[in-house]
Parts: sequence; C-alpha cells; structure tokens
Amino acid sequence: MRIYLILFSIFIVSCSNSVNSVKNDEVADEDVFSDSDLVDDDSEDNGLLLDLKVEENPENVLSCRLMFRTTDKTTAIVRYYSDTHSGYELKDEDSDDHYFFLWGMRADTKYRIDIFLGDNDTDPVRTTEFTTGQLPDYVPEMILEQNVSEKVSDGFALFTYYYIPAENSVPVILMLDTDGEVVWYFEYFMEGFSIIGDVQYMEETETILIGLEKGPNMIDIPAEEAIEIDIEGNVLWRSKKQSNVYGDERSWHHIYELLENDTIVMLRREFIDNVICDIIVNVDRNYNELWRWHYRDHFEIPESDPLEEFNWTHGNSVSMFPEDKVVYLNSRDQAQFYKIDMEAGDIIWTFGKAGDFTMLTDHPDPWFELAHDPEIMTYDGKEILLYDNGTPERGYSRVMKYRIDDVNMTAEVIFEFDGSKENKKWYTEYWGDADELSNGNVFITIGEFEEGDLSKLMEITDQGEIVWELLFPETGEMKVSLYNAQKFVPELMK
Repeated sequence: MRIYLILFSIFIVSCSNSVNSVKNDEVADEDVFSDSDLVDDDSEDNGLLLDLKVEENPENVLSCRLMFRTTDKTTAIVRYYSDTHSGYELKDEDSDDHYFFLWGMRADTKYRIDIFLGDNDTDPVRTTEFTTGQLPDYVPEMILEQNVSEKVSDGFALFTYYYIPAENSVPVILMLDTDGEVVWYFEYFMEGFSIIGDVQYMEETETILIGLEKGPNMIDIPAEEAIEIDIEGNVLWRSKKQSNVYGDERSWHHIYELLENDTIVMLRREFIDNVICDIIVNVDRNYNELWRWHYRDHFEIPESDPLEEFNWTHGNSVSMFPEDKVVYLNSRDQAQFYKIDMEAGDIIWTFGKAGDFTMLTDHPDPWFELAHDPEIMTYDGKEILLYDNGTPERGYSRVMKYRIDDVNMTAEVIFEFDGSKENKKWYTEYWGDADELSNGNVFITIGEFEEGDLSKLMEITDQGEIVWELLFPETGEMKVSLYNAQKFVPELMK
C-alpha cells in the first residue's frame, strides 16, 4: 500500500544543559533530590575527575552526552534517575577520557547523574543533573490500558506510525518503555516528501536500519531510500542515491532488511503489463546485486482485466539465510508462504491452505488468510509465527503459531490468540505484526484504518493472557495507524 504525504517543516524547542545549570525551566514538580544535594562542580575532587560536561543531544532532547577526564585510567560508573523514573546505569573501564551517552529518559523531567570511580560504587565523586526537553508536537497521544509489570518483558518498543489522513504524517520513529512513556525519537526530513517505512534494530551494533518511503514528487530527485543510524541519531550510512518512488519497479517495498552477512534483502515490484508481482533482491551496501528471484518464473500469470491494475502476489515479508541457502517469502494475496532453494531457485515447499502440508489439528479454521510477517524461529522453519489478518468474510484477526514436519509434510496449530477470552477481538484487513520475545511472550501490532477502531500495541503471554496494552486514540479527525513494531532489550538495560 502506498501512502503519500505533504511534507511540512516543524519547529522543535530545544534546551541546552551544562553542569549544575539547566536552561529549560519546565521541570518536574517534585524531586527526590534537591540542588543542595549536588556536589559543587568547581571542587577539585582530589584531582580525580576533570572537565565535566553535560551536553544535550541536538538530535533528541530526551538524551545527553556526559564527558569528563580522570587523572588516571580507571573504571567509571554513571547512574541517572529521577523522582518518577528509576533510570539506568552505564559503565566504562580502564580509561582516562570518559564518554557516556545517556538516553532512555522521559520528557520534561529532571534527572540526577551520579558518577562513581574505581571500586567505589556507593559514594559518587561527582553529581550533576540534566533536564530533558518537551516532546515534539507531532507525537501522538497514547493511553496505557494495561501493564502487568511482573509478566511484561523488559525492553523498548520501536515503531513508526502514520496519521490518517496521510498528509498529517511525519517521518519519525519512536521508542516507548514498558510504562508507555516515550524515551527516544528520531526524525528524518528529506527534500520532497517521504515517510519512514521499515525499521530494524540490530542488537550487535546497536544501530537502526531505516527504509524510507519516498513520495511521488521525489521521482526526479536522486536520494537515498535507506539509512543506518546509531542511538545518538548520527547517520552512519546512506544507501545509493536513486530517483525512484516507493513501490515502483526501482524501489523497495514492505521489507528492507540488513542480514548478518552485512548485505541487504528487499522486495521489489515487477510490472507485467497490468499485473504486479514480486522480486526478491539481495544486494551489498553499494547496491551490487548478489541474488534475485522472480515470482513469475514459477507460476503462470493469471488472466485479469487489462484495463485495471492487478496486484497478483502482494509479497510482504522475506526471511533470508544465505549461509543455509534458503529464503522464505510470504505472499499476502495468495495466502501462501514459500521456502525457496537459493541455489536452484526452486520452491522447496508451500505452506498454506492450498499448499503442500496436511493439517493435523482438528480446528474449524486452521489456515491463515492475508497474513503479515511470518516469523521463522530457525532457518529450517519448523515453527512459524504470524499475524493472520483474515478475510472480511471471517471478520476477525488473530495470531497463529504452527509447527511443521517437512519430512511427512504435516502441520499443526500450537498457539492461537484472537482476544476472544478477554472480549477483545479485533479485525484489521491490512497491516499487523506478531513477534516472539525472549521470555516467550508475543508482541503484537494492530494497525487500524476504520473510524472508531483504535490501533494498539499489545503483549501477551504464551497462555494468551494480555499483560500490556497501549492504545492510540483518535484526535479530532486524525487517527494513528501502525504497520509493525518490534520490542528489544537495549544494552543499557542488560
């Protein structure tokens, strides 16, 4: 689905912080510490700590940079917290030039920063503070409906969102903590208009890959279609500049993902007269093509009205394992999930109602329709978790998990969640996501389009209990819709 925007510029009020001096006057009403608790930053500290600086991050007013030197190489521990937020602890070792990036903080809040050196982690040698700024006006209203904290997995939710009508959208990514508070954001405005599409957090590098959906007035503007950033908001990499529009034959659509071998897999559209089908493309960072696979080479192109555009396959998800020479493709409109041999290009098997597997589970409706984002637990695909949108005739969506036996070619349903037990059934014909978390919970994205239905993020246990739910209420004539989201545990929480 293509969403086109009218890009507008915004003004963000920012503040500048220095040691023991907070420029932003809007701070929390109550504090667990007072200014009298702060160590005088002009003191000598026995010569241990020098040149202390606290600088607001210009890319994100919910974060700051803490810098200082020590006379000798030593371990430094930094703890930052507020009256309403327990905060985090960071550590570096064997250095005399210390740099810490403090993030994950909440808006309009004064944070105390304690610095410990060496083996002493109880008595800070220096204490200062930082007050975060206000969130940008475009951040949507959110309501935390449920939070069973002892059952919710740790981590931040990372997502982008779209306003309906689309001209109100902005190219921004948000992170939320488990209290439903915004703790990070990133915006990326380009010449012409665009929005942020696919977003991928990479744990090993602590970076974020961002696929950009370029609007129709960028067709003649050479520009990147993806970037990689660090948590500070610095752009580390930009893709090759191209003159294209999201969803055309030169652009990616739905999936733009960095693999473990540092190559990129994406879907591109192929136009055969009036018929639209998919190509899987694997490229390196310089866009040298490494591998491709055409849907049309393996199926007969169906007949259709030549006067109307026919979206034949509507691929929306790819999982590639180059070392194992297999790739998985989900075709939404065919309701089929394929395992493909990368060397021969052949389809190894097809999973779905009209596929190669016999369903063993006694279930009135065991198969998925119009599904999104099948998640492969391992390269061999023995277990598959997906967001089953369902047809309008069925009238409800759900999360399904299957176990397959590709020797005997059988399948069974091992998990199903549709919200019925808690009277929270829902239906989204388009969009949605389900990801399994490290503790066995499932993180669900429900992106609504219809008036009166609210988009939401939800976490459930492996028993189907809703333990976390965040709603996006309609504001005036605008509503929020979500394509997908992911939850991850950042290094600062480990």
